Amino acid sequence: MIKHVIASLFIGIPCWVNAQDSLQSRQLDEVVFTGQYEPQSLSKSVYQIRTIPLETIQVKGATSIQDLLNTELNFRFTQDMALGTSSITMNGLPGQYVKVLIDGVPVVGKSSGNEINLNQININSIERIEIVEGPMAVTFGADALAGVINIITKKAYDNKLSVSARIHEETVGDEYDVGSGIHNQYVSAGYSFTKWYGKFEVGHNYFGGWTGEATGREKQWHPKTQWLGAGVVGYKNDKLNAYYRLDALNENIYNPGEFQGGQALDQRYITNRLMHQLQGDVILNDKLSYNGAVSFTNYFRKTQSVNVDEETGNETLSLGDGQQDKTTFLGVTARGTFQYKLAPTLSIQPGYDVNVERGEGGRLMEGTHTISDAAVFLSGEYIPNKIISIRPGFRTIYNSQYDAPPIVPSVNIKLNLSDKTDLRVSYGWGFRAPALRELYFDFFDASHAIEGNPDLEPEYSNSFNGSFTWKSITKEKRSLQHVLTGFYNLVDNMITTGLRSGTGVTTYFNVAHFKTQGTTLTTKLQYTNLNASVGFSYTGRYNEFEEESDVAFTWSPEANATVGYTFANIGLSTNLYYKYTGKFPYYETATVAGQEVVRQAFIDPFHWMDVSVQKKFMKSFDVTLGVHNLFNVVNIQNSTLNTGNSHSDGVARPVGYGRSFFLTLNFQLIR
Repeated sequence: MIKHVIASLFIGIPCWVNAQDSLQSRQLDEVVFTGQYEPQSLSKSVYQIRTIPLETIQVKGATSIQDLLNTELNFRFTQDMALGTSSITMNGLPGQYVKVLIDGVPVVGKSSGNEINLNQININSIERIEIVEGPMAVTFGADALAGVINIITKKAYDNKLSVSARIHEETVGDEYDVGSGIHNQYVSAGYSFTKWYGKFEVGHNYFGGWTGEATGREKQWHPKTQWLGAGVVGYKNDKLNAYYRLDALNENIYNPGEFQGGQALDQRYITNRLMHQLQGDVILNDKLSYNGAVSFTNYFRKTQSVNVDEETGNETLSLGDGQQDKTTFLGVTARGTFQYKLAPTLSIQPGYDVNVERGEGGRLMEGTHTISDAAVFLSGEYIPNKIISIRPGFRTIYNSQYDAPPIVPSVNIKLNLSDKTDLRVSYGWGFRAPALRELYFDFFDASHAIEGNPDLEPEYSNSFNGSFTWKSITKEKRSLQHVLTGFYNLVDNMITTGLRSGTGVTTYFNVAHFKTQGTTLTTKLQYTNLNASVGFSYTGRYNEFEEESDVAFTWSPEANATVGYTFANIGLSTNLYYKYTGKFPYYETATVAGQEVVRQAFIDPFHWMDVSVQKKFMKSFDVTLGVHNLFNVVNIQNSTLNTGNSHSDGVARPVGYGRSFFLTLNFQLIR
């Protein structure tokens, strides 16, 4: 199929393309929004920010945010094959310290851990992603200790009609048919007239699962169907931009069981989410402006389990523990900031942030549970000259269940050492109260035994970040930039999971300290139609068994590379994305010969590569062909080192479902 498509698309068909629309012509000095008093160039921001633009989403053939981030440095993902979900770590910290925003508004609805499932967000709605590395606790709360992922959605074009459509077809390993492989469709339409605008979109994603090492009816990767929709209606003039946005998700993950004794247990994990946003920007005068947002989210996930009769195919409800449940979360967020320019060299930003979350259902302890917090914060930016920018800030918090410290401070400093070099340093202190799931989780089924802990204590954190940027070449259509970053995070009373002694039940508990530290070096090159980057990171995680093992930190490397080249005269671009995820060592407790010992374990390294070719036609249509997971990675070993210094067989950890080939058709008309 792929060969025939290549032949028909790339032989003898004329095209017209504006080279300025290509990925390779993008300027390195991009405009960023997250955490800024007003949109400003990336080079002027006091924060170290990475951006992933729309062009990368399209040329990479991504079907989820995980597809975008899996070749980025300092991001790692793990899969829960029983539930069909994934977890993320950033800068060595787990997902509960990564704040996920949609247009600056926090997303409600966390997975079985205590983090947002990024794969439940519609990738086709995304205009760009901004990743702020380092603490943002003053502005967004302590669950932004590792950083912030701000998903900026597509907006309607001024005084124009826009229509777009996308079809994505992909094999899953060597599986592809009507009921297997990946089949995604998306359409949207937007219109702006005078001062009103609107945009509506709907997407359907189908993943047929992957058999892998499973047998019979079972699947190693579960089939999944998603319906995603969104609508925006807004009003805009010279002083005001206000809009209402609704995002809707329906996800159905199917887990078929194997027949045993004439019966099979089939399960479906169904997620529904409605996220309402009302957001506005108001320019009050030449010096004062306001941005405010109110959101309401209704999120529920339920498990449906049935016993299937092998002979008749009849289904009956299964009434075992955890096999029928529905858990609901309601979240309300209200936040706002004022931007006031006191003088040309001094601006301040006071703000407020209110969050209420309520949960009840089968995966929470009996009853309805509510946690709320309210905060006011103030930051200021002082730019006395072209050399230095200083942004101190503090946050005052009220939490409904825990006593918060009176002040949570932070400071960010940017030094322009020369026209080509700058230095950023930051410090942030944080306070994080236990979340609903950590306190009241109650999840027992055939694959899980997890219980919350109402006696948890809050966390306190200190975070230090720094970066040095050197632009060694800054000529038109030619640039070479090097960025060296470092971080150190210390979390006291960190909340983590572990087995309750003698029970086999996993629960949440506080550990005395947890630390991460690391460094990253990246180089980006732009030379006419060539864009390339290479990076290396080295991350250390604190070993809580330091006294027994004499090792304070365990270290793991990562490396990545990106190469893109555009043949502007024929509207063709080629792209390569590569990442090496190094060996991940750690220490664990185990019972050997009746005695509890501390032993070393590790997760094997692996290589990942995606390649693609994109062809543009008449500015409105493009076709992308490519390969995901070129090295055909499926499982890696999670091995332990026994007392005889020989490797055990270990446990296989799923990473991918093998090499897959994809075809994406994109259409966009703007008039």
